[in-house]
Amino acid sequence: MKNESHNFSLISNLPSSSLFLSFSLITALNTSLVADSWATSGTITLENNGTIDTITNTSGVNNKIIGNVAGKTYNDLIINNGVTLQNNGNGNTLQLNNASARTIENKGLIKKQSNSSAVAIENNATLGTFKNIGTIESVGNAVGVYINKTTITDFSNSGTIKTDGRGIEIGNQSSITNFNNNGVISNSNGTGVNINGSTIENFTNSGIIKGKYGIYTNNSTIESITNSGTITGQNSGIFTSGGTIKTLINEGSIIGEGSSSSNSGIHLQDGGTIETIINTGTIRANGFGIAVSDGKFGKLTMQDGAVVQANFSAIAVGTNQTLGELEISGANTKISGSENGIFLSSGTKSQKITIKDGARIEGGRNGILLGFNADLSGDINISGGARIEGTTESGIWVDNGANLSGDINISGVGSMIKGGREAGISNDGGNITGNITISDGATVTSDANKAIWNFRNATLSGGITISGANTKLEGDIVNADNAKIGSEIKIEKGASVNGGLVNNGNASISGNITIDESSKLNSITNTSSNANAITGSIETKSSTPLAISNSGSIGGDIKTAGNAELKINNSGSGSIGGSITASGNAPISITNSDNAKVAGNIEVSGNAPIVIKNEGNATLQSDIINSGSGNLSLSNTGNASIGANIKNNGSGSLSISNTGKVSDTTKIESNGSGKVEVEEWLVSTNSQGEVKPLEITGTNLSVVSVSNVTFDAGNITNLSSLVQDPKNVINIDTSQDTTISNPAEINSKVFAKAEFKTNDPSVNVNVDALSKTLSFSVDAAKTSAAALGKTLISNTQARANFVNAVMGNAMNAVNLIHNQGSANVYSNFNKAYEEGAIYANFDNLGSDALLRSSETKDKNHLAFMLPYISKSNTSLNGGLTSKGHTKGVIFGYSYLNPNNKDIYGIYGGYDDFSSKTYPSDILALNNRTYYAGVRYYHPFNYKDYELFSKFSSQFGLIQNDISERVGQTEFKGEPKSYAYDANVNMGINIKLNTKHTLTPEIGLGYNGGYSKAYTMSNAINTITRRNYTHKMNLFKTKTSLSFYSDWHKHFKTLVYAGVDWTMNPNVDNPKGRYSNIGYYGGGESKLDNLEYALGTTLVIPLNDAFYFSLNYGMNGTKNTTMHTGYGKFNYMW
Repeated sequence: MKNESHNFSLISNLPSSSLFLSFSLITALNTSLVADSWATSGTITLENNGTIDTITNTSGVNNKIIGNVAGKTYNDLIINNGVTLQNNGNGNTLQLNNASARTIENKGLIKKQSNSSAVAIENNATLGTFKNIGTIESVGNAVGVYINKTTITDFSNSGTIKTDGRGIEIGNQSSITNFNNNGVISNSNGTGVNINGSTIENFTNSGIIKGKYGIYTNNSTIESITNSGTITGQNSGIFTSGGTIKTLINEGSIIGEGSSSSNSGIHLQDGGTIETIINTGTIRANGFGIAVSDGKFGKLTMQDGAVVQANFSAIAVGTNQTLGELEISGANTKISGSENGIFLSSGTKSQKITIKDGARIEGGRNGILLGFNADLSGDINISGGARIEGTTESGIWVDNGANLSGDINISGVGSMIKGGREAGISNDGGNITGNITISDGATVTSDANKAIWNFRNATLSGGITISGANTKLEGDIVNADNAKIGSEIKIEKGASVNGGLVNNGNASISGNITIDESSKLNSITNTSSNANAITGSIETKSSTPLAISNSGSIGGDIKTAGNAELKINNSGSGSIGGSITASGNAPISITNSDNAKVAGNIEVSGNAPIVIKNEGNATLQSDIINSGSGNLSLSNTGNASIGANIKNNGSGSLSISNTGKVSDTTKIESNGSGKVEVEEWLVSTNSQGEVKPLEITGTNLSVVSVSNVTFDAGNITNLSSLVQDPKNVINIDTSQDTTISNPAEINSKVFAKAEFKTNDPSVNVNVDALSKTLSFSVDAAKTSAAALGKTLISNTQARANFVNAVMGNAMNAVNLIHNQGSANVYSNFNKAYEEGAIYANFDNLGSDALLRSSETKDKNHLAFMLPYISKSNTSLNGGLTSKGHTKGVIFGYSYLNPNNKDIYGIYGGYDDFSSKTYPSDILALNNRTYYAGVRYYHPFNYKDYELFSKFSSQFGLIQNDISERVGQTEFKGEPKSYAYDANVNMGINIKLNTKHTLTPEIGLGYNGGYSKAYTMSNAINTITRRNYTHKMNLFKTKTSLSFYSDWHKHFKTLVYAGVDWTMNPNVDNPKGRYSNIGYYGGGESKLDNLEYALGTTLVIPLNDAFYFSLNYGMNGTKNTTMHTGYGKFNYMW
């Protein structure tokens, strides 16, 4: 073959017979006179459908087909189907270098081994069209298509580019006008398409691009990328490092398979910019879906059908990065991340977010998260059935320091923000300068029953509006910690909050709270300690009940004009600075308690019935006015106070029960046609210490009635000053009622119907019906001195029985030793019963007497220590019960005389007693008793039974501390009392068999009590109560029956029952003098005749010297019971 111009120049070392060129395989067409032929070098074997195997290095050229003459323009190059160009050596398989060509088209196979490139277009080369319909393949580190510092008008691949390394590399200021792939670009270790420092006007993919990164751009400019195929990266699908992509449109799939935080479906870093992303396809990643870690996103548009799914956040803007506007729309659009749907990280700057037309944003934690110090300068708008959901945390979370300059608007039926364990919308120390508006059928909710949560140092400068039919908040609006809501909260046009408004911690709400006629809010709870907790007013016109609970500050009014029940509970240190007004028809209840106050008026002008309770130390500072046709009921109790007037101006009734305080000027005004009934009124003193009577005035006094008047016996220093003039008690001013011609008649009428009493059960009021004067007397039987005496006797009797039982056991134990031979305490425990040498008796509460000595020498000494506890109830006069408990310890010693078997015992102890009265806590008694006593026992032994006699005596010193409450006044005293008793008993032990013994017993007893004179006074010593010396002496008969059972060698039991009969139950009442009434005393009170006792004991021997018993006993009368339990430790020697 000869060389010809404009055709291939073939240079070969092989014989000419081995060279053959088939233009069906390789054709070089010259379409221009200035075009040059392509050159081949090396050893060539060309056969039909053959392969060019090797190239021998000639003149330093290692290319299979080359066009490398600088400045020349080469023919079109078409590699037809069936041709394989392969280079196993160095260099590129096909190369255009520093030259120009109009077209390179591959329909065959271009292959490169190890290094360099299968196709290389480089070094200022210019190419009109590159088209691959066939296959380009590289192995190892070789590049499939290498484009370097080159200009290409059209680059297209509809075939296959398959590599181990990079598929297509475009670099070093290369420029491509149109890049189109509708074939396959894949590699196993490198990037599908790597664009470095270059420019592409239009990049279109409708095929498959796959690699370590599907597309990797570095400091390049791309006017547009349109993908309707599949782009897959083992790390990220599209990775942009620096440079700019002006428009990225995805209609297909972009997949990032890497699971680290630097991998995404679309990832932007190193200062790069993507101005617009439009997605109607699928972006899926094991890391982030669409993410910028260092750069800037312009507008992101997710249109109908778009899917972004990620294991981290679906759309993420990294620290200090920028996102422009984000718009997500379409019923088939879903943006979801296992952590967050949309994540704006620390310091990010973003603009408007719009989610509409049924689109869904879902996050495993949060739907939208504005991170620490993130800045969103526009609104978040959710509409048209769009939904944002955070599964475990919040639908929208605004983190600490984040700034949302716009509004959060959610509107339309089906639109929803839903949270998990946090809230629908959570503002965690962020700053929302706009409003939150939920309207037109939208819903905000969470699994934690919190719809909106503003907390820590969060600020919501705007207000909250819930508006429109079917608009719902399922859960509470919570403003907590140091958070602020800077404007009003409105619930209007049929909206519902199926929860409450909660303001707690140190939070504040600066605006009004309003609920209109067709809307609903279940409750308002304000416990904030902020002095400006709620500065505005609360107004409801709703037809749904509302409960308001306040222990903080409400600066404005509370108004209701609706037909639904309103409950207001103002407690703790709660303050309502304005008025409470009601003009509707539904019931209203107001409870003002603890130290709470209402500064403004309380006024009812509708048909609403209203109940007002003022309790504890609470204050109603201004007028209480009933101007409507509803009924108003007012109770003022405890230390609560009413600071102004009580008025009835309408046709509804007014009923008043006042046992608390009123101001010096408080009056009851009757100006309407409704009845005014004073059910109870406490007459006490004013701020000057003078008596403040019940004062009534008005223009219609004919409807006024007074049922009960109670005198504050603990606070009025001279009750006798009231007896002369009824006006000191009830003062009726008739000057405004022109219908009254005889003022004395109305005064007399009201006074005559009233009943009078005091707030002290011991002070009686006597009314002279003719003179209309009053007198006072003291019922001695109901005084604290009488209660002290009764409690003293009751406790002394119970203690005497208890101690007698304890000492009786100790004496029996010593006696048993000397009536039996030596034996082991465990194996011969019941021997005493077989020989009839043991007795049981009523006092024998702990039957420890069963122990026996293990020594040959008799034991005649016993010591014990016994801690005990008891509870008691004592009925007092006046329907009161004193409930108390006692803790004490007793020590004792017994000695048996071995000559005559007599036993002598001594003991001592102390106990602390504490009690108070129920149901009214008006008397509290605390005391400590020190007591000591002696016992003597003498037996008469027979074979089958034993007769015995006993004597005991006890003395106790009692130091008392008494507190008596009369109304709100407390009297205190510290009297000393003494208690003493003596008992003589006879009994017999009857042995029923070897296991059981029955013991009947009879006796006589004496109990006495003596209280020294003492004085009780109130805190300012304006009133004293002097109680004189009081004595009681009671004589009794006693009988009892005990039953002993030996049911196990280690455990023995005793049960008993007994009664005492008081022969002289009538005792003198105490005497004394009340400084504001006079002397009292005289007469008798009757105590209960019959006292009963029941008990049981379990004995546990430890060895022949120590033994232990568990005991329970009950003493009681008709009006008194005492339960005692104790464990007793004994030692014998």
